[in-house]
Amino acid sequence: MQTSARRQQLMQYLADAPDKKVNALYALLEDELKGSAFVLTDEHLEILEQREQEYFAGKTTTSPWQEVHQRIRAKHNAAL
Repeated sequence: MQTSARRQQLMQYLADAPDKKVNALYALLEDELKGSAFVLTDEHLEILEQREQEYFAGKTTTSPWQEVHQRIRAKHNAAL
């Protein structure tokens, strides 16, 4: 589907969409609509792409957020 067709389909959907869905989509796009969307630099994009490649190549792993949070707290508490 081409972008123009997607735009048309979204506009038609939003015209009659339930308030809950319109509010959810607005919240998702609010920063962009207000012109304050976060933009990554080319350097940061390169870093993210490299990390993504390493992850999919099996060279790195990820950790669940709860585990990361515990490690950070442990380091913080050890520094006190």
